[in-house]
Amino acid sequence: MPQPANLIIFLTDNHAHDIMGAAGHPMVRTPNLDALAAAGVRFDNAYCVSPLCCPSRAALATGRYPHQTKCWDNALVYDGKVPSWHHRVREQGHVATAIGKLHFRSSDDDNGFTDEIDVMHIYEEKGAVLTSLRATEDGVPNRQSHRKLYEDSGPGEADYQIYDRRITQQAIEWLEENGRADGKPWVLLVSYPSPHPPFRVADRFWDMYPVDQVPLPVQWRLGERPTHPAVEYLAWMNSFEGDLDEDFVRRAVAGYYALITHTDEQIGLVVEAMQNLDLNDNTRIMYTSDHGEAAGHHGIYGKANHYEHSIGVPLLISGPGIPKGAVAHQVASHIDLFPTIVEALGAGLAQVDEDLPGISLWPAIQGREEHRAAFTEFHALGSRNGSFALRDGKYKFIYHVGMPNQLFDVEEDPADECDLLLAAPDHPMAATLEAKLRAIVDPEEADAQAKADQLANADNFGGLEGVRKAGVFAASPIPGKAVEHEMV
Repeated sequence: MPQPANLIIFLTDNHAHDIMGAAGHPMVRTPNLDALAAAGVRFDNAYCVSPLCCPSRAALATGRYPHQTKCWDNALVYDGKVPSWHHRVREQGHVATAIGKLHFRSSDDDNGFTDEIDVMHIYEEKGAVLTSLRATEDGVPNRQSHRKLYEDSGPGEADYQIYDRRITQQAIEWLEENGRADGKPWVLLVSYPSPHPPFRVADRFWDMYPVDQVPLPVQWRLGERPTHPAVEYLAWMNSFEGDLDEDFVRRAVAGYYALITHTDEQIGLVVEAMQNLDLNDNTRIMYTSDHGEAAGHHGIYGKANHYEHSIGVPLLISGPGIPKGAVAHQVASHIDLFPTIVEALGAGLAQVDEDLPGISLWPAIQGREEHRAAFTEFHALGSRNGSFALRDGKYKFIYHVGMPNQLFDVEEDPADECDLLLAAPDHPMAATLEAKLRAIVDPEEADAQAKADQLANADNFGGLEGVRKAGVFAASPIPGKAVEHEMV
């Protein structure tokens, strides 16, 4: 058991696991995250539970999978009804404060926090209801707004960066006012919307990444992309089905890197404030992101898939009682954070938590690693049917309802460029991993339930035609801003 200590959790949006200096990236600058890694443990095989904001954040809160919570997409989201780690520590006398992007339904719900400061939830408590249209047989019209997010890569500023700085200032003020409070250890969640697109950043960050020097993504050209129907449908949905200009591709990569460096700076400012308050000896820091970002790999922009760039996430833990400069190779999942956070504060799990699918990461942090598998699922816009993935050892198996499955050797092929089932449809690992996946969930049953729930949710907003008329938006607005809809 770790000695109880305060905990600052930094959560970002859209940060792929390998786009960080500490992860070995040759170009991106993340000095503050690198310092956290040098001062603690970095998990190099960490995964989100779903490659989409709201399902992932619900899993982070509850320690449960989307098929368990029924938080399927960016409209059917966390509403406080399933116990969260926030509930668990608060009920045991710990202060649990959230600042920034939560992407739950509403602060009118009891989400489990002692206080929610300037938080972002889904828009108007209904969110991106168009995700419910996925359940129709013919799919939905593709959207131009998603592509426009990436076309906007370049020097400048977006609302999200303004909000980032606001979050940083409020986190510093919270630490100054509450960081030294007596009583049980506290937990502060500092959640940034960056590095979510648009990749529009200040000149000083943009200039760090000359467009002609950034590496090109794998399989970005039209003739090189995977011909899998799920990938092709995702490209069509997001208006990326055609060939792309190399300058567009490079600008998106440069903007993504620059925005990660901007976000790293914001985290560093909060860490500096913590250090100036002499909280080092009794405060730990955790860093992760809700999911990754393809940034052009396989011709994909965004997430909504089970390639490593979209489901792999950074996970760093540093502070008192944690080995310095260590790398944990054990597979870790966001579902593991519920028991890990509760234990870090010196709190305990409740009887209803006994069936949580995750485990505490504290043994792995101390070097006692064990063999584990990671499971992910996706049921939202950009997919016709549910898709599920299981990473076990060196292999990752992706199960697509109604479509061909995929199998990758993640150790030999970390960029998922070679689907082993194309050359060997009877590869023995496919059957082995499918059996393990089905021990977690029945894919067809979960797919049918998700679609039924999504259609029912659409009925709450005028049915499918009503949702179409309401339009779609590519990115949630920051608190105090309205959203611009694209009609479909």
